Formats: sequence, C-alpha cells, structure tokens
Amino acid sequence: MNRDAPETVNDGTVPVILVTGFLGSGKTTLLKRWLSETPSFGRRMGVVMNEFGVSSIDSRLVGLPGLPLVEVNGGCLCCAGDDALPRAVQTLIREGQCDYIVIETSGLADPDNIIDLLTDSDLLPQVTLQSVVTVVDAEWYGVTGASSGERILARRQIQFAQVLCLSKGDRVRSDVLDSVSHDLSVLNPKATQVRLPFGLPDLQVLLTGEPAAMEISPLSDAGSTPESPSHLHAEYRSLSCKLTAPVDRSRFEGFLAEMNPREVVRAKGFVRFTANPLRLHVFQSVMGHHFIEEFPAHPQPEPICVLIGPALQLEAHQQRLRSLLWSGKVVPLIGSANGNDSGNLVLG
Repeated sequence: MNRDAPETVNDGTVPVILVTGFLGSGKTTLLKRWLSETPSFGRRMGVVMNEFGVSSIDSRLVGLPGLPLVEVNGGCLCCAGDDALPRAVQTLIREGQCDYIVIETSGLADPDNIIDLLTDSDLLPQVTLQSVVTVVDAEWYGVTGASSGERILARRQIQFAQVLCLSKGDRVRSDVLDSVSHDLSVLNPKATQVRLPFGLPDLQVLLTGEPAAMEISPLSDAGSTPESPSHLHAEYRSLSCKLTAPVDRSRFEGFLAEMNPREVVRAKGFVRFTANPLRLHVFQSVMGHHFIEEFPAHPQPEPICVLIGPALQLEAHQQRLRSLLWSGKVVPLIGSANGNDSGNLVLG
C-alpha cells in the first residue's frame, strides 16, 4: 500500500464517517474509544473536530500524538460557510497522513446541511460519505425540559443516521434504555443501534459497507414539525474564559452544580486546584451533571472554562468565575453571541 496518499474506496475517493449528536451526548468519548480500542486494520484515521465555542476543548481530550486533526471552531459546520468543511477535509487529504476521515460535528449542527456539503461533487469531489453515526444521550433524551428546538434538532440527527449509539446506558435503568431504544426505532427503523458503553460500532464494517449517501431518506414522525432547527443557533451563546490561577475545588464544584441547566446546557474545560496546583484537571458538565478528573496528558493545555447555552448571561458568569480565583481576575477571551454571528462580543 502506498502510505503517502490516503486509501480510497472503489471510485477513488476517501471514505468519511460523520459523527453527530446533541451537546454532551458523548461524541468525543466515542472517538477516543475508536482510537484506543479498535484493533489496527491497516487504515489510518484523520479527524475534523468542530466546536461551537471559539476555544477547542474536545480536540485536546483526544490526545493521541501524531493523529492528523483539523479544528473548525467558533460556530457549527452547518453554518460556518461553504468553504470551512471542504477546506478542513482537503487539508487532511493533501497532507496524506490518513486513509479515512471522521468528522465530529458541534452538538448544535444540523446534519442535513453538512451532508449536502459532503455529497456535493463540486465542493468535495475527493470524498465519499460512508456512514452517519449519531450519538444519543439516553439520560438527556428522556428530559421533558428540553426546548422544542432542541427536540427537533435531536430528531433530525437521529433520522439521518445509519448507526445510532445510545450513550450513558450504564447510568439509566434498563427499562428507560429500552424505552429510548424503542423511540429511536420508530424515528429511524433502518438504523443499527449500539448501546454504549457496552458495545462499540465496528469501524471496519462502517468503512466497507454501502456508502450512506445512497440510502439517506429521513423519516417524518407524528410528533415532528417542518420547522428548521437551524434557528437554534440564534438562541445559543458561548463564553470562554482563561482561568489565570488555581481555584478551590469545592467552590468550583459548587459553581458547576449551581448552574441552571436550561441556561448552561454544556460546560467544559481545564482547571487547576489550590490543593495541588501542579496537576491539571478536565471538567465536563451536561444538563446539570458534572464530573472532574485529572488530565495527565502532555503538552498540557491552558486552564480555561467554556460555557454554552441559550440566552447565556455572559457578564454574570464571568463575574462568578472571577470570584473563584486567587487573584480575583479572569482574563476573558471571546464570547460569541451565537454560532451564526461573524462578529464576536469581546468581554472585558
């Protein structure tokens, strides 16, 4: 095999796997498991990582030296402009260090627009959309407090999938998991279902099956509406703040626990604690549930806090973060009014 150029499918194009799913569903965890648990089968992965905020956290979590990876930050791929995705994919192809590409979208991305880009021969003649994998948070899916826009977007992400991964299956009762599985079967009866963390989609099977673009035919369920979820971006803001000093862990956990999950749907980042400031920790919060663990990887990223949610109160959260620090300061980065806004609000 020529290792200087990507391996192609029968028509000479590079296969692409599109990974979608709502905020915090577990897309990056799935990607990490593919990288760490999939036996080598002679193909090298390249990754396009898309985040809604201006600061990338998930790409740091993958943490595999030598992994070809291109970041697209500051908005969803579905609204980042027609050139953002082609440019990222073509960069990986041009560098020739991967045989297939996995695209992880922002949790607010509408898969329809991205699939249009990936299947447009004028924009991306070098690739074939091989499979759409959607990760569904089994805990979040049963939450009645989700907005109608979030529900519509989640249904679209489900309906376009060839593989549905029910994540966090170890954190819900078996009857709840069965109920979610039934709902997904109604929305998309053709999709294969995999329950995480118990199983894992087989990359080799995904790459050797029939290309997804030939089979995509999203369904309409009785509860859906023709409303487009793309307007959901206008409701969401992101805030990124550097943490310039270690913080007290109990106070920081209190900060995460007290956040309104309807205002801050997703929080993530890296932090150092006063008890042992040399150790870096990664934190994640989804709909009011958070966890913190040590992050030993090197090089270590800069401590930072990223908040994402509808109608996010930027100044209030900046002030709360400032109060946590030894020095009483937070060095602000950029808060984006929404994913479609090309102009960013500079906090300070």
